[in-house]
Amino acid sequence: MSQEGEINEIDIEKEPDAEKDEVNEDNSDDKSSIFPKFSKDIENINVTFDIRESYSHLPQLSNRQIELSRIQDAQLMKTKQNRGKGYTAGNSCITDVVIDNKPTKLLLDPGAFHSCIGKSFLKKCVPNFEDQLLPVDGIKFNSASNQMKAFGIFETTIIFPHINENLRIIVEFVVMENCSSMRLILGNDYLIMYDIDLHKKKTDILLLVTISIRNLPFSLVNDKLQ
Repeated sequence: MSQEGEINEIDIEKEPDAEKDEVNEDNSDDKSSIFPKFSKDIENINVTFDIRESYSHLPQLSNRQIELSRIQDAQLMKTKQNRGKGYTAGNSCITDVVIDNKPTKLLLDPGAFHSCIGKSFLKKCVPNFEDQLLPVDGIKFNSASNQMKAFGIFETTIIFPHINENLRIIVEFVVMENCSSMRLILGNDYLIMYDIDLHKKKTDILLLVTISIRNLPFSLVNDKLQ
């Protein structure tokens, strides 16, 4: 054979780098082929975060068949009491108010269904209150321990004194004959009506009540159980 024929029979192999360049050139326009698995994982992570974020805004479920799987301990906001002394950590939410131009104390009680006041205590604050009573209409009232005897409905103005702006609300108190409390009791009815929220500071034992219609903070008396 001729020398040219021998040269023609030699197989010329392409360099590996050249093959890679061709592959890259072929896929240069297809951006979806670049890290396809990584992009899919990122998308799945974003979807998971979105689902968890939406769950955090859902209300509490009332289904008793729900599985208690994700349980997280609540964070303590103050030092925990010794065992058997937890009841000593409670405070009464009492603040200073003015009724019939007389300073007095008012208890903010979210657990009370109705705002009420004792007959004997009201007599000291407003001696002629009986002339202003409204009928009760035969409704029965009960406390945690016994049945309360309603005497009538007393409508009055309560003023929350504040250095910036005095705040006034109008309340209908149920006058109880057998109520021994020596303060006004503002119950859940008017706490909801005036959108009154109780907030407690994390780093201080001082309680603050925020009345959202004016967004004014009112200090509460620290009336701890002795």
